[in-house]
Amino acid sequence: MKSYDMSSLARDHGFAGKVRISERVMNDCMYVAEHVVSEHGVTPIERFQLLLQNVARQLSGYPAGTQAVRLTHHRIPPSGNPHQPLALEIEALVVQGDRQHGDYLLLARHDELNHALLTAA
Repeated sequence: MKSYDMSSLARDHGFAGKVRISERVMNDCMYVAEHVVSEHGVTPIERFQLLLQNVARQLSGYPAGTQAVRLTHHRIPPSGNPHQPLALEIEALVVQGDRQHGDYLLLARHDELNHALLTAA
């Protein structure tokens, strides 16, 4: 599964350590209809920052050492696609010993993470 290192931006929103975001979560934040941006005044990067803030707030409620959590993030503002639900299910998973990236927190859509695990098996 392709992911992006967003550690420096994530630190600005309460994360410590490495944070990687899956490509589909990144795309979900970045692809938004132009009329939504003009109506709500929220750019795609601001949608991404809202995601990071929301995930950091939700993760802070779990005890230290938690390895995996499923979270619900509400897309505010919505993307502009009337068929896309507001709720986005996200898995926050601690990955340890990755040969390429080391240890990090991965944020991925729950359906892509399950698919990636099945593909790897």
